[in-house]
Amino acid sequence: MIKELVFVGHDGQAVTNSVKVAEKFGKEHKHVLESIRKLMTAENSAVLQMFEESTYINEQNKTQPMYLMNRDGFTLLAMGFTGTKAMEFKIDYINAFNKMESKIKKSLITLPNFEDPAEAAMAWAKEYREKKVLAIENQSLQKEIVRLEQDNSNLAAEVQVLSDDKNYLDLIMRSRSLMTVTQIAQDYGMSAKAMNQILANMGIQYKNNGQWILYSKYKDGGYVSSRSIDITRSNGMPDTVMQTEWTQAGRRFLYEELKKQGIIPMLERN
Repeated sequence: MIKELVFVGHDGQAVTNSVKVAEKFGKEHKHVLESIRKLMTAENSAVLQMFEESTYINEQNKTQPMYLMNRDGFTLLAMGFTGTKAMEFKIDYINAFNKMESKIKKSLITLPNFEDPAEAAMAWAKEYREKKVLAIENQSLQKEIVRLEQDNSNLAAEVQVLSDDKNYLDLIMRSRSLMTVTQIAQDYGMSAKAMNQILANMGIQYKNNGQWILYSKYKDGGYVSSRSIDITRSNGMPDTVMQTEWTQAGRRFLYEELKKQGIIPMLERN
């Protein structure tokens, strides 16, 4: 069996498997399998795409079941793991995923055969089209990028002030900005996709017409705010999408709820 914590799956993405997770966290493999199958019983298409059934050969030369999982699958599974070493092991996996995904990205960069005029022309034409589409999309998102950069700059300054005591709640109380789920997810070392799925599994939010909405028992808590964003599609057509942003009250609410699940922000990790 592959020795690395994270390796390249058959579909070209970074993955790990349930056997390695069980060994790393000191758990029985059958219990890890049970946890994965429980997650998959929800029949949520996003969750089902995070795991893949597979097999391995054990020491008795017998074929046994296991699951492959991507970064989001591991994050969803490991949120329930607790213990003095659990957080350290989670960080080991996050670092391993980062390194492997960077390696995969570099391996996908290929250059055309410039000695072949037809291939070179096609490569330049493709690059021109991609740059043109990107320029159109970037034009509509420039104001949003500037605003997010300013928010990140403010947060960086606040993190520096709190670097000695590592108090995430103090950081929340000092801030006045609305935050996207992407920004909050970064505080926990995970992707926005994984964070949204975790919150959905916890019964905090659900998706409606492409936007994440809080369930009724949370909607009057002042936790979120909706904002419309004007965008330009890749085909050049203008459009508007709704985006949910979290208030600082909502950010604190997430901190308290996630902590109950053993998920704490990176700022508070030893």
